[in-house]
Amino acid sequence: MKYLALFTIVLAACASEAPNTDFDASAGSATVTVAGDGFVDLDGRRMPSEAAVLELRQRTREMSIEDLTLHFVVHVRAGAPVDDDDQLRIVEGINRWLDQLTIMGVKQAAVQ
Repeated sequence: MKYLALFTIVLAACASEAPNTDFDASAGSATVTVAGDGFVDLDGRRMPSEAAVLELRQRTREMSIEDLTLHFVVHVRAGAPVDDDDQLRIVEGINRWLDQLTIMGVKQAAVQ
């Protein structure tokens, strides 16, 4: 239950802040919506999270360092939770995605 409260606070904080409009997406962008079942929605396509990480990793490897760090944006969103356990898995999934984006070298990531 403590995770539910933490998750609610985090989502409320994200929802109350204005979106960051300073990001430069001139090299492209991606949107990842994390579900609580091990799947994500990557740019409108539902797939296992691991497959999405691999696909985005391949996409970012093709970019120049400048494009990757200054001109590519990834939006990470929480999917609709079904229950408390789902909420916890979504938070863990978002954290994992942020770790993976760091490893990929993505500097412009927004959690929504």
